[in-house]
Amino acid sequence: MKILVAGDLHFNKTQFQWLADQKSSYDCLCLTGDFLDSTSDDFIRQAEWVANWMQELGVQIFICSGNHDLDPLAECGWLSNLRSKKICRDNQKKLFNGIRFGCVPYLGANYHQFSDCDVLLTHVPPRNSATAQSVVSGKTADWGDEELYRALAEGSLRPRYILCGHVEKPSSTRDCLLGIEIINPGAQHGSAVPAHEILFV
Repeated sequence: MKILVAGDLHFNKTQFQWLADQKSSYDCLCLTGDFLDSTSDDFIRQAEWVANWMQELGVQIFICSGNHDLDPLAECGWLSNLRSKKICRDNQKKLFNGIRFGCVPYLGANYHQFSDCDVLLTHVPPRNSATAQSVVSGKTADWGDEELYRALAEGSLRPRYILCGHVEKPSSTRDCLLGIEIINPGAQHGSAVPAHEILFV
């Protein structure tokens, strides 16, 4: 199976269009949050546009929310309200082509419910991975999720792959942590083509 992985689009419509143009070349798309641009005041308009884009895409997509997708009440109802057989979203799992995917919300994740997943989408990478690290003012900072790392280290989560984003200039777009392949494409805000990776499962 051939999977296109991207995230951190921040309401760049040109990048959304590029993804739509690529859809026939892949079995599914995995999009790891931060669909909206929180620097704009027009949250509702952005959320409606992205929701319509997702529902009209016509191919299987797996999505998880990011920190920029939360409304002023720190909720992500616009994603939770999506209703399509071809969309697997926050707090949902789906068996697709023999592979079980799970979509972890940015807030309030119950990692136990994803213990049977082969591929996990989560906006923030696990701590202690090169995909969670970036260089800031000459020093390496780790922006990863400590709780996710603990779940992996304790063995309560054992996916084959974790697809993530959030860290837009990671030290590495791919890493192997505790035997799990972690993929974070990063971000390219000024480009017509989103930062992306291709995964063969």
